[in-house]
Amino acid sequence: MEIKVNFLDNLRLEAKFDDFTVIADQPIRYKGDGSAPGPFDYFLASSALCAAYFVKLYCQTRGIPTENIRLSQNNIVDPENRYAQIFKIQVELPADISEKDRLGILRSIDRCTVKKVVQQGPEFIIEEVDNLDADAQALLMPVSDTTTYIAGKDLPLEQTIANMSGILADLGMKIEIASWRNIVPNVWSLHIRDAQSPMCFTNGKGSTKESALASALGEFIERLNCNFFYNDQFWGEDIAAAEFVHYPNERWFKPGPKDALPAEILDEHCLAIYNPDGELRGSHLYDTNSGNTLR
Repeated sequence: MEIKVNFLDNLRLEAKFDDFTVIADQPIRYKGDGSAPGPFDYFLASSALCAAYFVKLYCQTRGIPTENIRLSQNNIVDPENRYAQIFKIQVELPADISEKDRLGILRSIDRCTVKKVVQQGPEFIIEEVDNLDADAQALLMPVSDTTTYIAGKDLPLEQTIANMSGILADLGMKIEIASWRNIVPNVWSLHIRDAQSPMCFTNGKGSTKESALASALGEFIERLNCNFFYNDQFWGEDIAAAEFVHYPNERWFKPGPKDALPAEILDEHCLAIYNPDGELRGSHLYDTNSGNTLR
């Protein structure tokens, strides 16, 4: 996930991701204004919230009320090394919860994604770039010197991934991987999306990470070509009443007599595919992005 940070007044910072904005500040004792939690405060809260999420999920799926469940987290700092800390998560459970569910709730907390990432030990890459939006593959996979060929394909998977992500970058789109799945051996799937517009997304599957990513990128480009993204979204009155909605050379047709299909939109071959039973009417075909039935 791409998070972009803007520098505000004094020590205030603004992080933007998806459709959310998070403000961070520093305490007054550190020359901040104390107007918002600090970055490390958000980090600590993320593990507590993540643990609580898994408790909530466990209880919801089993019909266990959570009104009387309380959870807290404390970080115990080593006095000789402030970066060596113990995160102690405690949960208070009502007396009427069974022993089986008590154990299940504790095990659910152990699934916390924040906890697992911290325990795995993430790698940080810190570098200077000329343009944050220039590297089309920055959010995909590490650059590899290997080449993977599939019989019947013109190019190795790595080159195909670079080509397709380059096409999307030229359109001003930066693709990020939101999640990976590898539940069984040799079966990979992933969810990719536009970093600036998460509603533009696709999924890919394959026997390797590279083939799954190539599949997802190909599907993304295909959806762009056929205007699949936002196809059911209303874009507002201004666009609905504009001279054109999608393309300057677009054409609109009115239904024929008795709501018949406009003669110009489908030839005999297409009618046999899309209207084999003759049920399709002109009023069935209107643009959902503009919602303007008069067109």
